[in-house]
Amino acid sequence: MTTSADTDHRRLHEDLTSLAAYLLSVGRGLLEEPDDYPPLRCVDAARRTLAVLETHTTADPRLVELRAKLEDAVTAPPEADPPPMEGLLDDLCMTMARIIKDSG
Repeated sequence: MTTSADTDHRRLHEDLTSLAAYLLSVGRGLLEEPDDYPPLRCVDAARRTLAVLETHTTADPRLVELRAKLEDAVTAPPEADPPPMEGLLDDLCMTMARIIKDSG
């Protein structure tokens, strides 16, 4: 008999396996992609990781909000003159650091 815990573990296994496959394919792709792709790929990996966390735990609402910001950064239409990635990453890193610090 399959329990809900078995189903949850199987889903977590699938989600983390997919995330690992994504990270490996990103690593390979970065060898040939333009210079501005690596930061965006890292932002997308963080977004995917937080989505797995939301799926399998009761995620901190601040992490849900952070994932939404990451979603916006990844899915925004390309701009002719996009804002610098450095500022976005600084903001996201500081937000994550505060969340981790506050979580103790």
